[in-house]
Amino acid sequence: MQMPKSSMRYLTVLGVAAVLVCAAAPAVADDNAAGVTVNGAFSAASIVTTGGGVNAVGSFDTVSGQDEAARGNVTNALLTVSKGSGPVRFGLTAGIYDFPVVGFAGNPTLQKGANTNLFTPFPLAYVGYAPTSSLVVSVGQQATLLGSEGVFTYQNVNVQRGLLWNMEPLISRGVRATYSQGKLIAAYELNDGYYSGTHWAQEGMIGYNTSSATSVALAVIVPQAGTPGNVTAGVANKREYNVMLTTTAGRWSLSPYLLFVDSPANAALGYSADEHATGGSLLGSYALNGTWSLGARVEYVKNASGTTDTSANADLIGYGPGSSAWSYTLTPTYRLGHAFARAEASAVDVSHLTPGIGFGAAGTQASQFRLALEVGASF
Repeated sequence: MQMPKSSMRYLTVLGVAAVLVCAAAPAVADDNAAGVTVNGAFSAASIVTTGGGVNAVGSFDTVSGQDEAARGNVTNALLTVSKGSGPVRFGLTAGIYDFPVVGFAGNPTLQKGANTNLFTPFPLAYVGYAPTSSLVVSVGQQATLLGSEGVFTYQNVNVQRGLLWNMEPLISRGVRATYSQGKLIAAYELNDGYYSGTHWAQEGMIGYNTSSATSVALAVIVPQAGTPGNVTAGVANKREYNVMLTTTAGRWSLSPYLLFVDSPANAALGYSADEHATGGSLLGSYALNGTWSLGARVEYVKNASGTTDTSANADLIGYGPGSSAWSYTLTPTYRLGHAFARAEASAVDVSHLTPGIGFGAAGTQASQFRLALEVGASF
């Protein structure tokens, strides 16, 4: 069977990037003073939905939109070249990637309108200038300042991302200023919000290290009220306010955080009312020994709208106006050198689900259970 042209383009870009990085690697190894590092992550995952609870909608590779009961994807095939010291700094991440999310339909890694196609095979790319040791100004395509879960699967304690992560911005294009002094760090960015490409947003963060083991942060994003939805965010004018805590104690690492979402009314977009959603998540991991660890996540999200709300922005969590949901995820992980393998069990329970967009063939089931396995290596 002939490979689709879109897949060939992505693989060609990945191959070229790999050649360039491999060619540069010897120079990097011989010049540590330059501060240039090369990192990579390569992994694949299989995710199985049990009990017939597949998502009824959201998959772009099936005629009906119903998800497959079992999916196997390349989750990461990424190389990153970066320089984080000196006056001139930069970062470039190239490759293909997958965004599995609990409770939402999956798609192939190279599917149009999903995963790698959302942010291109160069999802992160920036250049920066540091006029002082405390200030860095960077421009390009950068990861959001919000949230406690990273962009790619290998950066997180779980294989699948969470329900709060699914509401947040992920990557945007803009200019960022970052200031750090002692225990304080602050950042301000003017960007295109939820990757709109047409409308501006302001994003900011302020954090403080209360001790060597604990930090707190507040992050916000405020897009223009008239920002229309796009393939990365159905509602893209939403303001988000994020409170984060990160702490370690012995073998424990904990990252609880809260998210408040506000989508203002806008007649041109069909948003007849101000709509709100809230969520809370507890992320944690426990190191059993040098090779085994256990990651976990418990979270709750809720639309403030009523089930009969007809405003086009009434559903900010993805299960219909007035809905709410819990998710539970457990991920034991084994690491040996650069290699890793991890299994995962996850469950999602929805209340006040809008029929047709839930689980099962008819989209009327309100719960889903999944098993996953991811294997790979990172360096």
